[in-house]
Amino acid sequence: MSCTFFSITSFVMPTIIILIPGTQSILNTVTVLSTLLPLFILLRTLWLNIFTIIDLICHGYNHICLTINNHEIHDLIAIEWSRLKITRVLRIFWTIRALKQMAYLLTYKEIKNETLLGVVKYLLVNGCDTFTAVLGMTSFVSYFGRNVESFFRWLLSTEDVEQINIEYVSAALFYVLALQTGLTVIEPEERFIRLYRNFCLVCGIILIYIHILVDSLLMTLSITQNSSFNKHLKPLLVCGFLLVLSIKILIYLWSHHLVCNWLLAFSSLNIQIIIKVLVTLAVYSLNVINDHHTTFEDKLDDYVFYIKSFGCVVNFCFGVCIFLNGVYNTAFISGSLAHAPMVCLDAYLIVWCGIRDGWRIFIRRRIAMLKIESLADATYIQLSEINDNCPICFQRMVSAKITNCNHCYHGTCLRKWLYLQLTFNFYWYSCCMLSIAY
Repeated sequence: MSCTFFSITSFVMPTIIILIPGTQSILNTVTVLSTLLPLFILLRTLWLNIFTIIDLICHGYNHICLTINNHEIHDLIAIEWSRLKITRVLRIFWTIRALKQMAYLLTYKEIKNETLLGVVKYLLVNGCDTFTAVLGMTSFVSYFGRNVESFFRWLLSTEDVEQINIEYVSAALFYVLALQTGLTVIEPEERFIRLYRNFCLVCGIILIYIHILVDSLLMTLSITQNSSFNKHLKPLLVCGFLLVLSIKILIYLWSHHLVCNWLLAFSSLNIQIIIKVLVTLAVYSLNVINDHHTTFEDKLDDYVFYIKSFGCVVNFCFGVCIFLNGVYNTAFISGSLAHAPMVCLDAYLIVWCGIRDGWRIFIRRRIAMLKIESLADATYIQLSEINDNCPICFQRMVSAKITNCNHCYHGTCLRKWLYLQLTFNFYWYSCCMLSIAY
């Protein structure tokens, strides 16, 4: 109570003194002296609570270290972002701002009779004219991404699968694009066009993440031989939805827009989605056919590898096209270095990581396949002595491969194990598998 009284007194002291006649000469001195009392109170409060402050800092530091050690830095950011409810605050801010602009529309006579499309356009254009407003709009993009992910998880019954964080990716992409395209400094009409283009790119990324969700589910269903028709139907319908939607978007874009760099980039993104879906359906079909007919059981993993490699190569080529488009925009169109960080990120993620990961998979597969082919075939006498089932498929071994540790497996089972390892990073650490893979 006393601290509050002294603070108020020091705050109003210059005003009181200036009302007294003949005190103008000491006003500057009084102003400086009046700041000393709050400073003293602040230092006294800090000193009395120094141990509490140190404990709080240490607790926060330990929490940060523990989270980073158990997870990653982006997980820490996501946890703190959710704990502080920053997105909710930004959404409330942007909503209040939009309501204020709506009230202005209803009272301003010249634009009071705007159509619904005009009102939406006005709110969107004026809803991203400052960096804080862009953050508010980004929170709505994040909210939209989270609800899209929740809907498809509910539709596919994959609530227990690890989240793919569409909301954070979509929000980060939208904000980066907003900064790169300079939404806050361009004219309203141009701002609306760029905002529309940014939304399209964000929606394309959301579709790619939906494909990641449905791809993992379909691969699991096809390999585990799940016979539930409903389990297979839903992800197949989602794949059909992604395929039809991407084709429709391409048709609409090329029939209603002039050729430009953005059109080429967004078209490449949609073509990537189409190729990814087709590759997923092809691999799924091979697994299902093989489970029912065992037509090409010996060569299944080879066919799967060829199909996925073809899809990866084509997607890599389109990714390089998107990267080159960004380089062209930075060098010849925008004339600004604002695009440079994103171009460098694309160069790392698309070009370097794509080449590195593809080469690693190829070399690792080649070495492992050569080792499997080099294994000796079990003779009839050896199989008779073993008189056992394959430890992988639990079926009788008519023919088998002998590993370096003198264990027998079906050659096709070893190849399937290799396919699982390359596809899902599933490692079975036994003497047999270690001797084959490494």
